[in-house]
Amino acid sequence: MIDKTKYLYWLSNDEEANIKEIIWRELYTRIGYNFHVIQMIEYNIANIISIEEFEKNKKEEFTENDINEIKNLIENKYILLSEYTFGQLKNEVEGSSYLKEIDMDSLSKVVNYRNYLAHQCFKEKLLNDELENLEDVEKFIDELNNFEAILIPLNKYLINVFKENKVKSILVKRSKEL
Repeated sequence: MIDKTKYLYWLSNDEEANIKEIIWRELYTRIGYNFHVIQMIEYNIANIISIEEFEKNKKEEFTENDINEIKNLIENKYILLSEYTFGQLKNEVEGSSYLKEIDMDSLSKVVNYRNYLAHQCFKEKLLNDELENLEDVEKFIDELNNFEAILIPLNKYLINVFKENKVKSILVKRSKEL
């Protein structure tokens, strides 16, 4: 059974205070959810670019050693890309054959807005009381929802690119020992 007091402790008999609290909580929820989707986008971009390591090997027939080498290349590339900033990943997308259909202007806008949320938003909007009233908060929530409307299709596109490219049919030359 769920302990509602852990989640609804802030509810009071004051309807105006409840509305204010709900709106502010929605604001922080939207920020958090956008960062969650951005993290998925970064993860998917790193995975897609990593699996492109397979394309660099132009063999028609692979040995088990070849496959292990390719797996290691893919894993090492993913580890490297996982340490990149979103801006660095964006630059890697420009050279990606799997992501050639991506709209680089939109991706740049996503990176820039993400950077704004991460580095300036809290100082400019939340700490300096730029959001003076609930209408201002609501406008910012709308802005965050509009950003989410860009993020979700981008992430779905990346998921589809990954699905289309994660499995490859290859010819494997078995060792004579088998």
